[in-house]
Amino acid sequence: MLKQCLLISILFISVLGFSQEEDSYVFGDSGTGNSTKSNNGGGFDWDRVTVGGGFGLTFGSYTVIEISPTFGYYLTDNILAGVGGFYTYYKDNDFNYSTYIYGGRVFGEYLFNDVPFLAHAELEVVDIQWTLDERKTLINPYIGGGLKQIFGGGSYFYILVLYNLNETKESYLFQPNPIIRGGIAIGL
Repeated sequence: MLKQCLLISILFISVLGFSQEEDSYVFGDSGTGNSTKSNNGGGFDWDRVTVGGGFGLTFGSYTVIEISPTFGYYLTDNILAGVGGFYTYYKDNDFNYSTYIYGGRVFGEYLFNDVPFLAHAELEVVDIQWTLDERKTLINPYIGGGLKQIFGGGSYFYILVLYNLNETKESYLFQPNPIIRGGIAIGL
């Protein structure tokens, strides 16, 4: 557990290092020192907010319905930090079994300029049904990257390939590496 905490701390500090550059451009700045946005007092700016997430449906011998909303905030043009949650309903028709999985996550993304790539790191807490009368809580740190398709206003579609740095027997059965995820982020 100490190794995972150390790794997450190093990743977090390295992301913060990008924001400490002397000539960094802050989202919404015009470059002349005068803000073009209505909020020039340095407070919260709704123009930096994104909402989005993913939605999934699978039908057949088993049914999966998943919803995963996310909320993000652009710290700079390239760095997005956010939170999200998810709920998954699972039903196996062959074994007459159904369950639900839920959890939350905090994440950070670095969106590269002039290329369709992004780097992604997150910490996820998941509650799964382990046996018929026992549920387990899993803590999964993920790191990876993906592709993005920007369509304006801080909005983009994305597809990610993530790796669980704390893969255990339980997390392997829940979601083995690599984890492929897609969704949308819509700038407000």
